[in-house]
Amino acid sequence: MKRLVIIILIAFSYTITAQEDRFYIRTVSNAIEIPTQTQDSVVTYTGDDLRLKTLFEKHDVKIFRRGFKYATRDKLKRTFFAIATTPAFQKELKMIAPDIFEFSESITAQKLQIYEPNDYGVTSTTGQNLGSSLLFDYYDFMGVPQAWYYTTGSPDVHIGISDGYVDPEDPEFAGKLTMVKKSSLSSGHGYNIAAIAAAQGDNAYAGAGVCYDCSIKTTTYGDFKEFNQLLELARSGVKVINCSWGSRTYYETAQEAINEMRDLGTIIISVPHNTPYSKTNGTQLRYPGAYEHVLSVGSVQHKYDTIEDGLNIEEKNGKYYAEKQQYHLSRTGGFVNNDPKDTYRLYLSSTNNLDATVDIVAPGNDIFQYYKFQKNGEIAYNPYQATSPAAPLVTGTIGLMLSVNNDLSVDEMSSIIKLSATNIDHIKANEPLRGLYGAGSLHTGRAVKMTHEMLQPDSYTLLENQNFTRWNFSLRAPYKVLIRNEQFREAARVDFTAKEEILIDTETVFLPDVNGSILLTIDPEATYNLQKNN
Repeated sequence: MKRLVIIILIAFSYTITAQEDRFYIRTVSNAIEIPTQTQDSVVTYTGDDLRLKTLFEKHDVKIFRRGFKYATRDKLKRTFFAIATTPAFQKELKMIAPDIFEFSESITAQKLQIYEPNDYGVTSTTGQNLGSSLLFDYYDFMGVPQAWYYTTGSPDVHIGISDGYVDPEDPEFAGKLTMVKKSSLSSGHGYNIAAIAAAQGDNAYAGAGVCYDCSIKTTTYGDFKEFNQLLELARSGVKVINCSWGSRTYYETAQEAINEMRDLGTIIISVPHNTPYSKTNGTQLRYPGAYEHVLSVGSVQHKYDTIEDGLNIEEKNGKYYAEKQQYHLSRTGGFVNNDPKDTYRLYLSSTNNLDATVDIVAPGNDIFQYYKFQKNGEIAYNPYQATSPAAPLVTGTIGLMLSVNNDLSVDEMSSIIKLSATNIDHIKANEPLRGLYGAGSLHTGRAVKMTHEMLQPDSYTLLENQNFTRWNFSLRAPYKVLIRNEQFREAARVDFTAKEEILIDTETVFLPDVNGSILLTIDPEATYNLQKNN
């Protein structure tokens, strides 16, 4: 019998003062609001309930906010997250206001199953921010702190950046960046992309990248016919390379170079570019994004979970519009009959180019621009929707996945990103773009958790809540797979090999046509070569 060498993943924990109480508390109704304001880390109740006003004044409350901003389930939508200096605040809330609160539960960092570094900005809920006052709400949207619970990246995993010059001595990259080929500054594009993917975290400076403990290798961009600079990175052992750039011209030689990189175990992450969809109508392909075996990343909004939060009116013509609606593919949209309560429709002029080769979408608006901070200390975010910052969010996610299992194939990396994505087909405003936004919205937390679960003998690798009609899906050697409420139809091709079990649960559909196929295999000898990670 062959033995599988299993990496023991160490979950990070926080240093929490003994008396400090972190807890979830749930209201009896979603209609109940708990209005508060925070100043100097002290939360004040601003509502009309005298009981709550008294309790908030009596106790030292540091945080009180909705705990699951992006939840769809009723109980989670009614749940608040709080931090108080003693457990007495939680106890008295339930005792004095049982008509408002029905349940509470103290939590530890282990129960939260997240990790937040000391430079997580104003987004931090569990640790003290020692970096800049940055807003990483797009990380929360993607579940990045959940991914950091399993790994913050391995220095042995090198992320390739081919997007412009990055200074190896910069504080966010010093000691972890190797310049393989020098590039032009490109208006700081390289700095921004590298910082999103892998700026150093937990260093009390600026803000953390997605795979912040990974190493970086940089090169230049271009060479559209042969991609020699990308091949150089791949041959040096780099397994994920970001290319937030491209051309409209297809070259067969370039596709062959991509094929060779795939054989070397290297995946390329690129973009469909920023031209408004209203001009391209989904017919303008960009390369390398549109080549086979490349992950093409479009952009999606992450900011507001309700129309009301993003509602505005144009002063000149009195037209209502909403902006930055979560899981929507345009930055802005309007309303039928100019009525905010009527059907919301996307303004396709504020949607980046999309096409049938796009694999995934990720946040592309309001992403921290590190180069401006590096240059003059300015905290700035890109004001318009773009695909360049969306790609390194995927690149950094794959860096985390490789830090858990460096033996993933290109096909598995691509499969995990898609299988773990958030399905956005239910967003009515996105319907005109159906088939052009890939598998949905990137979820870093689920992608890394899935990678981790594949190596656990007692865990199921869970696949659920997706509807695929294309792509090739490959999983080589997870222990057990559970497929629930998942559809693989039409041209979808599935090739899953598990060591012990593949369980088909409720609402799962396998219905391929002549272009699709389903192959499910149990092989006790299936394995990943993890010894090189030791």
